Amino acid sequence: MRLFLLPALLLAAMQAPDKPQASYSAPAETGCRPAPPPPQADRRRIADLLASTNGANAAAAFRVRSISEEYEILGALGLCPHMQALTQNGRRSYDVLTAIDPATGAARVLWFDITAFFGHEF
Repeated sequence: MRLFLLPALLLAAMQAPDKPQASYSAPAETGCRPAPPPPQADRRRIADLLASTNGANAAAAFRVRSISEEYEILGALGLCPHMQALTQNGRRSYDVLTAIDPATGAARVLWFDITAFFGHEF
């Protein structure tokens, strides 16, 4: 298994142009900026993804169709992106995001299966 660390800001810069990023503020004690909630048009898909798994490991990874969906899931959970890692396991590619809960300051690791689009955007 190979692991590559990438800053979360790099991923945010690569967001799809059809879904611009908004500016959000977080409680001062955590200093984090929560991801925006999913747009109305995507809420059903995001709700279905959240109901299907918890994203706690590779076997339970959220199967997303874009980087935007990763951040929409974070937004739906009210989490702030903190760190991101790209890992490959066999023929599957995963983004592993560490996010912060602004209410508690606790870190949470979420796995996203990005095999469907990884390497196809460039």
